[in-house]
Amino acid sequence: MIDSAMSMRDFTLKDREVLIELLKARGIMSDDEADHFTHALLDIRESATEIYDEHLPKLQHQLETDTGDIQDTIWDIREACRHIDYHLKDAKLPPGT
Repeated sequence: MIDSAMSMRDFTLKDREVLIELLKARGIMSDDEADHFTHALLDIRESATEIYDEHLPKLQHQLETDTGDIQDTIWDIREACRHIDYHLKDAKLPPGT
C-alpha cells in the first residue's frame, strides 16, 4: 500500500474565517473575493486529500489484487481533479484565469 506517513496540513473552517478577515483587513481582497478564494482553497484541499488518502490506495489495492472496478476508481480520480480545476478557475488561481 501507499505510505501515508506524510499528511497535508489541516485547513479548517476556523482557519478560513481568519484568512478571510486578514485578506479584507489588509485590503488585499474584497469580502466576496476572499470568500471565493478561501472556499476554493478549502475544497481543493478536501479533493486532494480524497485523491491521495482514498482513491490512490484503493487503486493500488485493486491493481495489486486484480479486484474491483479499476476504471471506476480512475473515474473517481478524474472527477476529483475536475473539482479542483473548477475551484482553481472560480477563485482565479492563478490570477488571470
